[in-house]
Amino acid sequence: MSEAKRTDLDELVPIKLFKDNERYTDDVFVSVNGNAFQIQRGVEVMVPMYIKLELDRAEQQRKAAEYYCSEGWKESLIVQQGK
Repeated sequence: MSEAKRTDLDELVPIKLFKDNERYTDDVFVSVNGNAFQIQRGVEVMVPMYIKLELDRAEQQRKAAEYYCSEGWKESLIVQQGK
């Protein structure tokens, strides 16, 4: 990886994780290549870009899993098959 690209990934960026009084209350633990962070919900914190990118990927996967656990995926198969 080039030095410029590495520097971009190490750049600190602000994030604020969603917090409610039910399911999303606990801190979030993120580890990338041995670099671990425990991020408090509901508070803006600075994290390296690579941690933000990993959180974004995790959110995309959560949404995909939620979609496939629902009945929505069956409807998309029907549309794709023309039924």
